[in-house]
Amino acid sequence: MNDNVFIQAKNGNKEAIELIIKTVEPFIFKQCRRMRLRDQEFEDLCQISYEAIMKGIPKLHEDHLDSAPSYLMKCIHNAIKYEARKTLSRPQDTSLDAEDKDGIPHREKLIAKDNTESIFFRGENSSKVKEAFMSLSKEEKTVLSYFIQDDYGGIKRYSELYNIDYRKARYMKDKTLKKMKNYLENHNEDDFDF
Repeated sequence: MNDNVFIQAKNGNKEAIELIIKTVEPFIFKQCRRMRLRDQEFEDLCQISYEAIMKGIPKLHEDHLDSAPSYLMKCIHNAIKYEARKTLSRPQDTSLDAEDKDGIPHREKLIAKDNTESIFFRGENSSKVKEAFMSLSKEEKTVLSYFIQDDYGGIKRYSELYNIDYRKARYMKDKTLKKMKNYLENHNEDDFDF
């Protein structure tokens, strides 16, 4: 492209601006097709790209007109990336029944105000609790031990030491406590049979 076209576009010539836009339009389409944002459609991203060109043309320096096309492409690229950052900074709406990347439903990760663990251990015989603990696998014993040692930060420490996602470790802790509860309930029923 001729340097005169960039100078004319910088001075406000509409035909020169349209020529520049037509020249970089294939790049715009390519970039906009690559990006899929939940709030923006293809046409919206193209419009953002056109605005980036319009804002970038007055900033062209006459000494660097040989690199003007690459500068305008960088303007387009930056504008689309900025729009992506804006969209990704807002959380996506989701349902409690939806699952996270580990397959754990969001409903199971909610924190209850009741301390169910202390309620669970309150009425149980300690020897039966030990039996239930011994029936667990090694991994379940480990995660439960970290939780018992520090009920506030133990699971986080466990997930960091064993390189396990925190939510998965928390889910494993909840699953282990349910397993112990079921063991104790079944064991108690066996004690009362005559």
